[in-house]
Amino acid sequence: MKHPTIVRLLTVGLLVPAPFYAFADDSAESTVEEVIVSATRRNESVMDISQSVQAMSRETLSMPAYKHIRNVYNLVPGATTGVTQGGKAPASEGIMLRGAGVTQTNTGGGASPVGYYIDDVAFIDSQSLAPPPLGTFDLDRIEVLRGPQGTTYGQDSSSGSVIMRTAPVNLSETGYMVRTGMMSYGKGGDMGLTYGGVVNMPIVEDTLGIRISYISETDPGYGIVQGRSDLDNPLEEERVTMRTKLTWLPSENSEVTLTHSDWETDYGYLPGTSLKKSDQGVMEMAPIGWDFGLLVFPDGAFRNKIHTTWTTALAKIDLGWANLSYSYGDVDVKQRDTNAEDFNYGIVSFANTPSSTQSHEIRIVSQSEGPLNWIAGYMQFDSEGTGETYYNFLTYGNYGELSTVAQEATAFYGELTYDVNDSITLIGGLRTHDEDFSDSSRSVSQAAGDPSNGPWTGDEGSASPEPYSHDNLSYRLGVEWKPSENGLVYLTRSTASRSPIRVTGANLVTLTNTGLAGLVPDDAAELISTEIGTKWTMNDGDLKVEFVYALGEWQDLAIRSEIAGGANIALPIGNTDADIDSIEVSIEAALSDTLSFTYSGGFTDTKITALPDPTIATSVPAALQVGGKLYNYSPATHSLSLNYNNELADGSLLYASTTYVTRSKIDAFSTLASVMDPCCYKTAPSGYKNMDISMGLRRNSWDFNVSITNATDFDGMYGMVFSDLQNDGLIPYPRAIHLQVSYDNL
Repeated sequence: MKHPTIVRLLTVGLLVPAPFYAFADDSAESTVEEVIVSATRRNESVMDISQSVQAMSRETLSMPAYKHIRNVYNLVPGATTGVTQGGKAPASEGIMLRGAGVTQTNTGGGASPVGYYIDDVAFIDSQSLAPPPLGTFDLDRIEVLRGPQGTTYGQDSSSGSVIMRTAPVNLSETGYMVRTGMMSYGKGGDMGLTYGGVVNMPIVEDTLGIRISYISETDPGYGIVQGRSDLDNPLEEERVTMRTKLTWLPSENSEVTLTHSDWETDYGYLPGTSLKKSDQGVMEMAPIGWDFGLLVFPDGAFRNKIHTTWTTALAKIDLGWANLSYSYGDVDVKQRDTNAEDFNYGIVSFANTPSSTQSHEIRIVSQSEGPLNWIAGYMQFDSEGTGETYYNFLTYGNYGELSTVAQEATAFYGELTYDVNDSITLIGGLRTHDEDFSDSSRSVSQAAGDPSNGPWTGDEGSASPEPYSHDNLSYRLGVEWKPSENGLVYLTRSTASRSPIRVTGANLVTLTNTGLAGLVPDDAAELISTEIGTKWTMNDGDLKVEFVYALGEWQDLAIRSEIAGGANIALPIGNTDADIDSIEVSIEAALSDTLSFTYSGGFTDTKITALPDPTIATSVPAALQVGGKLYNYSPATHSLSLNYNNELADGSLLYASTTYVTRSKIDAFSTLASVMDPCCYKTAPSGYKNMDISMGLRRNSWDFNVSITNATDFDGMYGMVFSDLQNDGLIPYPRAIHLQVSYDNL
């Protein structure tokens, strides 16, 4: 690896904890808050957990700079966002942890390497790898867990999990909160408005209560449509979220919570689509230029809508010796548009990919005060999705594709911890996972009178069913050493897998006819993860330090390649192996009674250890070499935050914070880029940087906040540039100022 200084620091922290602890100063009271999380299914201090966890508090999430979950990821070491699946935001703005994006980009399908949970209920969508469309309004906490989580959580997430916890119902007091705000970009444009509120009301005191939250957020975006100055705000985004949460305590030892959330987001152009150029710091889209699109959007500007509902039930029973819980989740994506133009291929397309997923999970968590503790769980989910896509190709006309997907999975998982003595704890866990997936697609032609955006009623091609099954047994083993009450050292080894990448039925037929059906990656991508870390709380709580080194050994990654033998197709094939080294550093320190800082750094290095047989996979990009690097990750990420809090004489709280984030350039890869220039990666034109500044005053129930996002006004292209034919890299929106006023008596 190319980070010798950090490796030396890590080694010192792991092997020589005593010198670190020697800096402790017992003379001052701690001003660094102890963070309690439930990442292990029990409430514990984040510094006492033998895995890498990042937690964001309600106070942080309430600031305008963090109103989107994607902004929160700026605080996570090693996190990269916005380039999953080689696609465009928002449908592909998932988070990458520990290089996880290299296992999914441009191969299509496969399970998400990161699991998402809302209030301990899994959020699963078979049609997307993106996180739930959840904002931070009325969230209580976000926990980001890095590394495989399959023996603790229901989802077999290979690189981590994101746990989002909504604010609880208060069963004893009635209260409400209202919030309003506005924002404006420094380079002009219309005003964005935010307004919403929360009402909490006990129905039966201490027994039954309800909490209702509503928020409407409008972002005018920043971009132009070339040659159409009359089209204002082509990247405008309006999101409305409503959540109802009902909690019932039928007895002293039981609790039932029901929730229903509705997310509806209206876009003009989806960010990143129909782009002509962005190298001058402006997202420049093209107007619709042909009749196929103008029949749907006669003003020449695309519009898109995503509408998702989320219904859950969570029941808990305290058995005394253990806590038993059951959860049900229903993800219903009623509409998911992708209406856009692709200039590389000369296509205008209209797509809608709704889906529905129901999940069930049973967990039992021991509450023994003895040396042995355990977790056992069962999870099952069923998911269905459909797709309707209608294309107009510049070269040969119209083409329609109808698809259906169905996915079922069951898993049993469990974990044991045994305290050998006051200092040593052993950890062991197992997981079994069984999954079935079927996928079919068929072509359809446009009949006279059919609308451009469907449905079409012309001739249909034959269906191409493509079922598969995936079984996996994974484990987690580890040891935890506490040399003192303020220090922790741990070593874990765990495994995980990602289901095989699906290949379209038409390509499967072509491969079979040419005798190459064996190239389909029937085997799952397997991961062996070894993690060694240390956490120290020093200076009487004023300094918290965490160092983590993780090695991910992947086998049978899927890489998209052209195929020999006259097949003339490109598809993902297996037999690529790689090692991913990750170093994560977190430091939180109180500089005074009023000022603290937090640093988070992530450093990722990759090495390809095996590639497919070159006599079969003839066009694996030459940039991929045994001993060389993988793609689509930032080798280095840094996040530095300063936080100021000072209680004034009149009882008001004056607060301010600033966060500066950098991510190094990614070496990008896409199918199109590899065909046009197979020798090389497409390095992003620039790295990513961002500075957010927030300041405010809280008095009684009032909170006045002024925030500046992208304070550096960075407008570089930090994402993939697919080809030299056009500059279509994603750029951040320019500097913006936000004003927010809240009244909270909850």
